Parts: sequence; structure tokens; C-alpha cells
Amino acid sequence: MAVDRIRESDVEAMSEFASRVRRLSVEQWGYRRAVEMIGAAPGFLELQSKIQKIAAFGEPVLITGESGSGKEAVGQALYLLGPRCGQPFVSVNCPQYLEGNLTVSELFGHVKGSFTGASSDRKGCFEFANGGVVFLDEVGDLHMSAQVMLLRALANGEFQPLGSDSPKWVDVRVVAATNRPLQELIAARQFRHDLYFRLSYFVLTVPALRERGDDWRLLLEHALARLRRQYSTNKRFSPASLRAMETYSWPGNVRELMSIATMGFALADGDVIEPEHFLAHMHYGTGTAETSAEEIFQRIVVDRVPFWEAVYAPFMDRNLNRDQVRAVIRVALREAHGSYRGILEILRLPESDYQKFMDFLRHHQLKP
Repeated sequence: MAVDRIRESDVEAMSEFASRVRRLSVEQWGYRRAVEMIGAAPGFLELQSKIQKIAAFGEPVLITGESGSGKEAVGQALYLLGPRCGQPFVSVNCPQYLEGNLTVSELFGHVKGSFTGASSDRKGCFEFANGGVVFLDEVGDLHMSAQVMLLRALANGEFQPLGSDSPKWVDVRVVAATNRPLQELIAARQFRHDLYFRLSYFVLTVPALRERGDDWRLLLEHALARLRRQYSTNKRFSPASLRAMETYSWPGNVRELMSIATMGFALADGDVIEPEHFLAHMHYGTGTAETSAEEIFQRIVVDRVPFWEAVYAPFMDRNLNRDQVRAVIRVALREAHGSYRGILEILRLPESDYQKFMDFLRHHQLKP
């Protein structure tokens, strides 16, 4: 969609930096994938300043921050403002691949016959991104075998497709993001120390929404304006709704705010969105993970929704965090008297899924 489809009301709450990023993203990917970096908090403006300064460089960038805080938007802004804009931007969801060969194949490709199921040669993300940027989302979950090959690729652009005898070379900028403390993973021997230093030439930290003052108001109004245009209504949040949000800590950050705004907008019958339209979807108190676990557990047991749908898929989509998944497993183990095999039936998993289930827990450090 052309840039002239961007309305002035879309960008009026943005800084000059954010407006430029948004316009470039629409030029590159279209209106539906517009990158929006809305906020006026000092910490958020400082982050924008740092992005602008390091976008022109080619060294790797490590972006840290809580889930839902906007790390991918930061990675996209680095690309859009840099000299590689117009070249490929390839995003990889690192937690998606539990098995080493699949991870290596996704990143660096493979040759036919290199492992079971490799029926033909396949290019990896690094080769597809040649000349551009590779964005490694949640790099802390990257399989150890892929970490070794990534280290080599970062050193000189060289990699070897799985099963190949011949190396290849690419010119890519690597931007990695994580919501996990990599130093703790290094201490636990789950992340390579040398890879950390290769990735962290530049480190950018995205502040949590609760640390951004009244930015939630700007984000909420922006989301509401977009929904009004899309559905041709004039809905608004009541003063009581705004008071409820003002005292909320937004554990799910920007992603949660957008979800809550859409939920309230959809459930309100009239033009006024009241707390009753969204409050049940906000997680107050310190027992959030355990409370959510009981709700998810009941969905599995009572509504007969399989574990892969009720827990695995939301976790991979980053709609559940580790603490919540661990709490679900803890509840199931309590019912099964501590037996992991015993919880298969409880979580509606066939016996044949046992190894896949345990690999999932081990790979993501989800055991309680």
C-alpha cells in the first residue's frame, strides 16, 4: 500500500524518528506491517536516539527486554534506517526448532540426505538474507549445535550447510533479541560465552511499559483510533476504564495493551468501553502465573483441549511466559503425584508424545 495512505492522525503522536521509521516500513512492507514506535518517555526516546546512531553500522546488535516490549520493532527500525534497507530482512523464531538438525537447517540450509526428511537441497535464512539483515528472535533459546555455526558465521560470514563439504559466504548483519538473562544461561552452560561477545557489539535495552510513564495512554489512543477507522465506530474508554489501566503494571507490555484495547473495543455494545469489558483479561496481583495455570489446566481437563493447543502454541507465539508454563506443569505434577509419565493423560497427550514433551520442557528450561 502506498505511503499516501498513511493518515496524519497515525503519526501525530510519534516523534520525528518514529514517523520516519513508520513511513519507511510502509514503503518496504505495506501499510499492514507498519512499524509503530509510539512513546514520549525519556527512556524510550533515548532508545530511539541510540537506534539512529548505530543503524549505519554493520556489527551485530543484541536487543534485550521483556516479552511483548517491542524488541522486533527495534530490530526492524535498525534495518529500515540503515544502508541495508531494501535488501532482505529475514526473521527467525529460535524457540520454534527443538531439534539441532532442524535449527541448523533453518539458519544455514542443508543438502539432500543430510538427515531424515531432507529430501532435497535447501537454502537457509542466512543465504536468503545475503546483503541484508537476519533477525534472531529469542536467541537465548537457540540450539547449542546452531550456536557453534552461528559463531563462525559472525566471525567471517562463512557457514557450511548441513551435510555439505563446501563452505559458503554471506554478507549479513545479525540482530538478535532475547527476554532471557544470557549471563545466567552462560553460567548454566546453555549459551556460549564467546557467542555472547560476538552478538553484543551493541546492546539495546527496550524498557518495559510500566517503566514508561504515561506512554500507555499514547499507545491506547493510537490503538483506539485505528480500531475506530477500521470498524467505523466512535467507541472510547470510560474514566473508570482509564483509572483501572493507570494502576496496572502491564506484565505483557505493549502486546498486552494492544490485546486489551481490542478486547474491550469488541465486547462493548455501546460507544463507551467500561472495565467490565476487559478487566477479566488483566492479571492483577503477585499470583498471576499460578492463577493462569489453574485456568489453563481447567481448559485442558474440563474443555478437553490438548496440551499442544492450550500451552505449547501460546508459548511459541509468546502469549504465555515461562513462569506460566512451569506453573501449569507444576499443577499437573501435583495431580500425578510427581510423575512426568503420569501427567501425559492429564494433559491429554498420547504416550507416543512423551519424548517430544520432555524435549520441549528441557529445551526451554520449563521444568518446575
